[in-house]
Amino acid sequence: MSCKWLLVVVFGLISLKVSSQNMLLKGDYAEAVSLNVNQKYVFKNSAVGFGRKQEYYKKKKSNTSYLFEKERNTSWFSLTVPADGFLTFEIAPVSVEDDYDWMLFKEKTFNATESTIDYNHPIRTNNSRNDFSVSGKTGLKDGYTESFTSPGPGKSFSKPIEVQQGENYILVVDNIYPGGKGFTFTSKLQKILPSQIPPLVVSGIISDKRSMQPLRAAITVEDTSGKAVATAVSDSLSGKFSFKIPSGSNYTVAIDKQGYVLLNDFLPVKTVSQLQNYQLQKLQADAHIIFYNIRFLPNSAVIVNTSGSDLNRLLRFLEQEKDWKIQIIGHTNANVFTDERYLQRLSERRAWAIKNFLLNHGIASERMRCFGLGGKHPLYDNKKPEEAVRNLRVEIVLEK
Repeated sequence: MSCKWLLVVVFGLISLKVSSQNMLLKGDYAEAVSLNVNQKYVFKNSAVGFGRKQEYYKKKKSNTSYLFEKERNTSWFSLTVPADGFLTFEIAPVSVEDDYDWMLFKEKTFNATESTIDYNHPIRTNNSRNDFSVSGKTGLKDGYTESFTSPGPGKSFSKPIEVQQGENYILVVDNIYPGGKGFTFTSKLQKILPSQIPPLVVSGIISDKRSMQPLRAAITVEDTSGKAVATAVSDSLSGKFSFKIPSGSNYTVAIDKQGYVLLNDFLPVKTVSQLQNYQLQKLQADAHIIFYNIRFLPNSAVIVNTSGSDLNRLLRFLEQEKDWKIQIIGHTNANVFTDERYLQRLSERRAWAIKNFLLNHGIASERMRCFGLGGKHPLYDNKKPEEAVRNLRVEIVLEK
């Protein structure tokens, strides 16, 4: 019986077990588990030993430390590529104590029924030290440059591979510790990698809203997690600025200048190069500052960690502008299945959570008042999910 035929039989037998996430992993090439690309699998165990046959031996004179020394607790998988593109994958241990290494081979087909692999010539490997800072994860990941990764810290991923439709790849996963608690496996096929897309160039002018005079101001661009992806400072004479950001994501832009209202807004990225001008308003009573990246747990007033940049921005503003008081107004989106009074109370609790943060960082209580407006004042269309999320915001109103 050929290996290729065996792979088909194995897939047919265990495909239902994939959905139950309780698959018994085998330790031989002939019983490699067939996996679909662009799908997530959860394995509740890792293989013990090397199966019925010790298939891989490292050549004695080889100094290639990126290869396995020998088979040990190895699990075998087969991936058939459904289309041309770039393949990435991630192996995520259930327990960070488990140390998963892997080798990836391209299966060579001789005819319709016979195939084999060259065990001493993988196309990708990762034999790095377990990295607890990434929870022991490993795989192929965009942004990494090494094809064959030797033991050592901070090298958990290898670079993606360009694949073609119909190619078959064999993945051997090795856990150096027996009795592993399992792992999840997720693969992705992309036409083009994010790192290959040219960065977006955004330029424009920052000026005073009333006089239209150019201003020198600090610009910070953040992704949806609140991580800064670009910073810039506009020119004091011309107000001109320019920055580059990665393609394929959504961003917010924050512009900060002392004596002016903080500007926070979504960055509408439409082209590879675009012009985006901003006008800043001088501080005045009833001026509004909107924070879109202050987030809370669902149905809760607990602030999530990614809110830190906006919270710190508000804190710095109050520390600089000591003569101003503020109203803190919480907003939810409008949910037709939720009582309006509940949303109003939730939004008020969230406003108080912001006040407590500021109190804990030295801002006087008498400078702050809290309100909740629920979902009564949306800024965006609640019928469009990508816009409705923007209505979940914290609004600051300046008071003298």
